[in-house]
Amino acid sequence: MGLFFCVIYKRMNVYQSITGYENSIIEMDILVDDTFAGFSISGGLKDPSQTEIAASCFSFSGYEGYIFDQSGRFVGGYQPNTSFKISVHSKSDETFSYLIDDVLIANNYTGVSGLDLIGFDKIGESSVSISHIS
Repeated sequence: MGLFFCVIYKRMNVYQSITGYENSIIEMDILVDDTFAGFSISGGLKDPSQTEIAASCFSFSGYEGYIFDQSGRFVGGYQPNTSFKISVHSKSDETFSYLIDDVLIANNYTGVSGLDLIGFDKIGESSVSISHIS
C-alpha cells in the first residue's frame, strides 16, 4: 500500500474597494506562503448589486511558482514566503501597463480603466498589501 497525502488549503475571497482610479498606479505587494497554494488577484469595476468585479481591468494568478496574466500568458515567477510586487499603470485611454518587480511585462494593454475594486483569492496565510500612486 502506498501513502497518500492530502493538503487542504483555507481559501477566502477578500475585496478592497478603491476610489475609481484612472491615470494612476496600483502597487500590490503579494506574499504567497506556499507555492502549491497559489494565488489570484484582479481589479476592475464593481458590480453594483454585489461585492465582486463585473468588468475586469487586470487579472493575475499563480501556481507552483509561475505567474500568469489575464490572457493565460506566463509572465513571471515567485517563491514561497518572499514578497513580490505587481504594479498596474491604469491610463485614461482604456489601456494599462503592468510590471512585476519593476520589470515592464506589458505596455498599452487594452482593458477597462477607472477600476474601483480589487479582489484577492486568499489561500492559506497568503497576503496582499495595496497602495495607490497618483
